[in-house]
Amino acid sequence: MRTPRGNEGKGRKKGVPNKVTQSVKEALCLAFEGIGGVPALIEWGKEPRNQAEFYKIWCKVMPTQVEHSGPGGAPIQVVTGVPVQEE
Repeated sequence: MRTPRGNEGKGRKKGVPNKVTQSVKEALCLAFEGIGGVPALIEWGKEPRNQAEFYKIWCKVMPTQVEHSGPGGAPIQVVTGVPVQEE
């Protein structure tokens, strides 16, 4: 058995959520609903001075990788040109 060195083995175990982070997320969700929720966010985002900031936020929460598959899980075939028809 290995003896832990330095900070190894200290802190939360892998997979255990951080309670402070969870509390902050819950508080932000409550505040979001308290100031009007989605309808208020839409109105804020519609203002021309806020649109750039809205899209910055949107880009941060969008998934960075999207996986797709065809019917039955088959790979998707991508056609990048028009095939030449033989006469």
